[in-house]
Amino acid sequence: MAVKIEICPPCNAEGRDLHDIRNSAIQKWRAHANTYGKKFGVNPGFLLSVISIETGGSVTAGSSYYGLYQIGKDMLDTYNKAKKTSYTLDDFRGKGKLVTTEDGAGKLAIQVFAEFISNLLYMLDGTSDIYGDERLIKDSATNWNGSLKCGTDEAVYFYPFTAENGGTATKRATRTSFTCYGQNAYNLMNHAKSWCGTSPWYSSDLPSVTFSTTYRKLMGREA
Repeated sequence: MAVKIEICPPCNAEGRDLHDIRNSAIQKWRAHANTYGKKFGVNPGFLLSVISIETGGSVTAGSSYYGLYQIGKDMLDTYNKAKKTSYTLDDFRGKGKLVTTEDGAGKLAIQVFAEFISNLLYMLDGTSDIYGDERLIKDSATNWNGSLKCGTDEAVYFYPFTAENGGTATKRATRTSFTCYGQNAYNLMNHAKSWCGTSPWYSSDLPSVTFSTTYRKLMGREA
């Protein structure tokens, strides 16, 4: 059976390989991760960890979802409504009318994800005393991928994008739990902690690093 990561723990089976976030395929997005990590108060290493899980650094990956973070129509509509913008899904592949390059597509995706995850982190951090750094990473990453209910947690709501230019912010449901997807985000950061640390919050830009092509196993569970 296939190993799934969008599933409740325990996460103890080995799935496909992932790029270490110091690998060149992921680190190529370091400058944009630094820029938007600083802007939204998020550790750039956290931004890179989700890129590794979703696409391995390729803006052309996927078929139904688009770009570095595999953004879908619902998420894009929520963003466009808040910002009064008119991006299309093709813009996240660098093949749109507004974004026509790979670098521009990656930059846009990182900007969208960084704001989403920042607003979610701040909401979760203010919700309960259960939230240390590790749990914040696991829960917030999980809720980017999908708010799967694990255990008895209840849905809570937050605004993923701040309204600008006369736009309208839309509430989104999330849950205070994590799946193996969130576990993988934390594992990737923890493996590279000498470089990026294990806090979800921004403290400094990540420096360039020369690193060999090393992989980490994606953790999941057969389902």
